[in-house]
Amino acid sequence: MDEQITLWITQFQKNKDADALGSLKAHCASMLEPLFLEFTEKYGEEAGELLRLKWDKRFFFIFSKYQLNVGLPLESFVENTYRFYFIQVLRKAGYTK
Repeated sequence: MDEQITLWITQFQKNKDADALGSLKAHCASMLEPLFLEFTEKYGEEAGELLRLKWDKRFFFIFSKYQLNVGLPLESFVENTYRFYFIQVLRKAGYTK
């Protein structure tokens, strides 16, 4: 993992550093694009827009749980965690059962 990303995660988790969290958000936003496209294709434009509006609401919580020492690639963590979260959001909004 890139040293800068590791530093942002560490600063956020230890100090609740808002700047580090903002940088991490900016870095991870592009990782979510394939999920936005996948769920938009599956459930329609409104569902995709809902996810785009909601993705950062749980970012603080999600990244408070990421474990650097586990060795799970950041991309895998983001994709898997957000896939689960997005399914919850869509279910709550009535898109899935």
